[in-house]
Amino acid sequence: MIRSYLALLRDERPVLLFGIGCAFLSSPGQTFFISLFVGVVASSLGLGAAQLGSLYLVGTLGAASLLPLAGHWLDRLDLRRYTLLVMGGLAVACGVMALANGPIGVILGFLMLRLTGQGLMTHVAAASVARYFDRFRGRALSIVALGFPLAEGILPAVAVAMIAGLGWRMTYGLIGAVVLFIAAPVLVRLIWRAPAFTRPPAWRKPGKPPRALDGLKIVVATRFFWCALPILLFMPFTSTALIFHIQVIAAAKGWTSELVALSFTGYAIGHTAGLLLSGGVVDRLGARNMLALMNLPMMTGIAILGLFDAEPALLAFLALAGASSGLVHTSGSAVWAEVYGTAQLGTIRSFGVMLMVGGTALGPAAIGFLLDGGTPVGGVCGYLIAAGLAAALLAAIDARRRSAPR
Repeated sequence: MIRSYLALLRDERPVLLFGIGCAFLSSPGQTFFISLFVGVVASSLGLGAAQLGSLYLVGTLGAASLLPLAGHWLDRLDLRRYTLLVMGGLAVACGVMALANGPIGVILGFLMLRLTGQGLMTHVAAASVARYFDRFRGRALSIVALGFPLAEGILPAVAVAMIAGLGWRMTYGLIGAVVLFIAAPVLVRLIWRAPAFTRPPAWRKPGKPPRALDGLKIVVATRFFWCALPILLFMPFTSTALIFHIQVIAAAKGWTSELVALSFTGYAIGHTAGLLLSGGVVDRLGARNMLALMNLPMMTGIAILGLFDAEPALLAFLALAGASSGLVHTSGSAVWAEVYGTAQLGTIRSFGVMLMVGGTALGPAAIGFLLDGGTPVGGVCGYLIAAGLAAALLAAIDARRRSAPR
C-alpha cells in the first residue's frame, strides 16, 4: 500500500505538494489553531469566554454563508490566480485579527479566518486535486490531507511559543506576512508549469460559466444529497462539539488537563492512519460506498467515552475520532466528484462545505446546551451515537440503490 502512495507522489510531486501545502496552511482558520489564541484574546480585550464563543459562532456562520459565493470561482479562474487571491485574503484576515480592538473586529477576524483558512484553503486543496485525478483520486486526496495532521502536530507548540515571546497581535501579523510573502509564491511556483492542473473547467468546456447558486440547484435536486447530508454533517458537528467541550468532559470524568493535552497525540496518529487507509479503499470501493462506514470508528470512540471513566478511554476516543476524520477527509472530498463529475466541482463542493462549516459552528452550541442542562456525558454520547447510526443507515440505503443522481 505504501508503495502505491510513494509512486503517486513521485509521479505527481508538484501537484500533491501544492495540495499538502494548502491543507497545512488552512490552519489559521481551523478551530484547533484559533483555540490557542482564545484565552489571551479574551483577556486582552476584556471579553468573557461565553461572549467570545458567541462571536466565534457568528463569524463561522457568516463564513459558511459566503463559501458558495467565493468557492464557485475555482471553476472559473486559473488555479494560480485563485490561490493567490485566497492566500492574500488569509493574510488580510490575520492582519484584521492582529488589529482587533473589540467585538466587531473579532467577529470580522473570525469570519475572514474561517472563510479563507478552513473554508477556501481546504477547498483549493481538495477540489483541485479531486478534479485532476480520476483513477487514483482516493490516494491523491489521502496524501494531500496529510497536511492537516502535520499542522496539528507542529503548529500548536510553535504558536504557543510565539504568543509567549511576541504577543498574540504580533504573532497574527507575522503569520499573515509569512502566508503572503513566503508561502503563496512557493505554492504557486509548484504548479506554475502545470496547465492541465491549473486550467479551470470553464475554459475547457464552451457554454455559460457556473454561478454561485448552480451548486445549490444541482445538489438539492438529487436523492443522493438528501441521503448523504446527515452523514456528511455528523463528523464536523460531533467532532468539533466534543473537542470544543473536552475540558468540561474531562472534568466530569476526573481527568487532568495534562492528560487531555497528551492524549491529542492519539488523534494525530489516528488521523494519519485513517488517511493512509482510506485512499486505497476509496479507489477500490468508491467514495459513495464508504459514506456509511466512515464514521464507525468515531461512533465506537463516542461509546467508549460515554461508558468508561478510566484514563485510557480518552486516548481511545481521540484516536478513533482521528481515524474517522481521516476517512471523512478522503471520502467526503472524493464523493462530490464521483457523483456529480468534475465540470462544476468547485461550485458544487463549496455548497457542501458551507453546510459542513455550519455544522462546526452549531455543534458546540448544541452540546453545550445539553451539558449545561445537566445531561450527563453518557447521555450526550448516547444521543450522538443514535444520530450517527441513523445517518449511516440512510447513506447505506442510498449506496445499495447505486443509481445515477436524478
